[in-house]
Amino acid sequence: MIKRIFILLVVAAASAYLGSCDNNEEAIKTFHTLADVSNSAVSDAKYDVMTVFSTDGGTTFVDYPNVKKGGTYLVKIVNRTSDGDVDLTGANCFDVDWSQSSPQPTDPSADLGEFKMGDNNEIKAIITNLYKPYDASSWAGDWIGVEDGACCSSNDPNTLRQDTSDPNKYIMDNFWGDGVDAYIIFSPSTKLDDQIVTLPEQTTSEGGVASGSGTYDQCAGTFVIYGTTYTIGGGTYVFDYYFERE
Repeated sequence: MIKRIFILLVVAAASAYLGSCDNNEEAIKTFHTLADVSNSAVSDAKYDVMTVFSTDGGTTFVDYPNVKKGGTYLVKIVNRTSDGDVDLTGANCFDVDWSQSSPQPTDPSADLGEFKMGDNNEIKAIITNLYKPYDASSWAGDWIGVEDGACCSSNDPNTLRQDTSDPNKYIMDNFWGDGVDAYIIFSPSTKLDDQIVTLPEQTTSEGGVASGSGTYDQCAGTFVIYGTTYTIGGGTYVFDYYFERE
């Protein structure tokens, strides 16, 4: 799940001077790229958002295009993390606008930008969020709850069922892998940075006391309860609880 630590502006930029090694060909004068994420959920200093390029129709992407003048190439935006590249181009929650580029892309409406190499190339991508409206019914079904903490590290299959009296309240049937019920409440959101889910303090059927709060991602269909606390049998256990579809 994407961590949303907002800062005023994060711009990933790259520039290069490209010249032809063949004296019989006219040199490419300039090549600049800019990925503006300032108004998106990836405006996070921990991420390296950048442009990558393909000259084989999108089969492989590299950091710099090896293209002669007049040649075409594809561009996409990735979020480069320690776990690998996360593709933002065409993703459910992001839109990439190439319209401020020069030259213009071949198809401005395409997810991938296709460009022709010219004398001067200014590739600009503006990344914005595509907000997916809150849907209370979307959380029902089978999940895997992954415990992440010094105390706990199991994967707990859970089935979430919607409370008949409160559509934003869901009951899981295998909290902490103990086969007991615990309920969570989703707060209907109006934008990407207020998608909140809580595990209100409650006593489970086995006598433990559980609590915690976290966030959900309506677009990705995941949620996490940070600092999940469970006190039972004289011990207190604290862990982050990540939920993804089974």
